[in-house]
Amino acid sequence: MKVEGDRAGARPETTQQEDALSNQADDNDLDILIHRRPLNATVVAESRSGAPEALLALLDGLGFTRQGFAIYTWHELPDAMDPAEVARTCRRAESTLLAAGYKAVVDERLIQQPQ
Repeated sequence: MKVEGDRAGARPETTQQEDALSNQADDNDLDILIHRRPLNATVVAESRSGAPEALLALLDGLGFTRQGFAIYTWHELPDAMDPAEVARTCRRAESTLLAAGYKAVVDERLIQQPQ
């Protein structure tokens, strides 16, 4: 797995199989990775395994909805959110998470202003 792009913190390239079988935040030594899930439009925030409640609560407060299954916890943005709101939310999340000292990466395609 490698990091592509000129922007520091660009989302690492992954295969669909890697996305389905692993926690991308853990795999890339991050606290949080925000990206669009492959094969659908869902914006997901993957936190590292054992993420502190403070990080999870911060994501809750930024407009992400907490999800969980078995031992996994992640956050999602509502699918009905328009592209401009997704961009604003992701930019706000990136700056807030970095200011709080978390190792956070937001896929740059999510924070670009939609045309």
